[in-house]
Amino acid sequence: MSEGASPESPGSSGSSGLPPEPVARGGDLSGSAWAGRTSLLAALLVILLALGAVIWPRSQGQGGSALLLVYDSSGNIERQESIYRPLADFLGEITGRELDLALVGQVADFRRQASEGAEFLLCPDGLSLGLDPDDFAPLVIARRSVPHNLRPRSVLVYRKSRGKVIAPWRKYPQRTVFGDSVSLVATAGLRHAYSVVGPEVTFPSDRAVLRTCAWGPDPFDHSPVLHAARLGAYDYAVVRQWDADRFFQEGLLSSLTWGREVLSTPVPDIVLLCRDQWSPSVRLKIRQALASLGRSDQSLGANATQLMAGLERLHLAGFNLLLEPELKIVRVNFAKDWPPAGK
Repeated sequence: MSEGASPESPGSSGSSGLPPEPVARGGDLSGSAWAGRTSLLAALLVILLALGAVIWPRSQGQGGSALLLVYDSSGNIERQESIYRPLADFLGEITGRELDLALVGQVADFRRQASEGAEFLLCPDGLSLGLDPDDFAPLVIARRSVPHNLRPRSVLVYRKSRGKVIAPWRKYPQRTVFGDSVSLVATAGLRHAYSVVGPEVTFPSDRAVLRTCAWGPDPFDHSPVLHAARLGAYDYAVVRQWDADRFFQEGLLSSLTWGREVLSTPVPDIVLLCRDQWSPSVRLKIRQALASLGRSDQSLGANATQLMAGLERLHLAGFNLLLEPELKIVRVNFAKDWPPAGK
């Protein structure tokens, strides 16, 4: 050992020959302390991911595409590109997700695809009543430009020479035609009796006569049915008030020859719904965007402009808000599982 060196001096290994003990410095962590900090961070990350899943469900993220499912039994292919595709693009612009489009003309196909994960539905109100309210929430309904007629009624248009009959489908089934088989503007009178009286009383007699009645092909436009009536094929037509009013206003039906009788209260008619997992804030954003179409002087984007042009082909002026309490009242007043004679 050199002179002046002490066995206990710093840097000496001492008599044991072992290396010196490490000296803890600020910021250094022992193994157990580091493991505890890591566990805490992992727990916080799990909590943040869980909160994110609640606030921003996967279906509302930017990845993947959603589906707009449309019920249209008319066979009108032009509507796909003039109305339904612009609507899908407009919804995609609002939500930030690309929307695929599917058109069906059969009730069974519509209900099946709705249950398989479609996120937006466009359909007649009568068809929407059969959907589980826990799965789908109403957004908007179609709007006409007539201010005093925000929602249509079901009306009976009848040939005056044959006389007004309360239920012509029972007395003159072969001379009676319904606008379509699923919308409330065509079936409200039947559904109301069904929901109040019950199928065991109403339908033993009605099922047979309803098979004798005629049903129009298009739930969005009852013009074909009214044209058939005015040309002599039928004496009684149960149709949408909007369509009947237009025929009288345009002189296609004369008030000297034809009369009208209201059969129902105002009903929603054409309904847009979304899957219930979309957050209330997103639903409100969609409602506001659709309800503002045709009401504002602001310039419209390309998708909105195409959508409005397409809606005009159905004599529509845009959309109005529809809230769940309103649709709940409709569910109470009209039977949902209809029609026995439907498609």
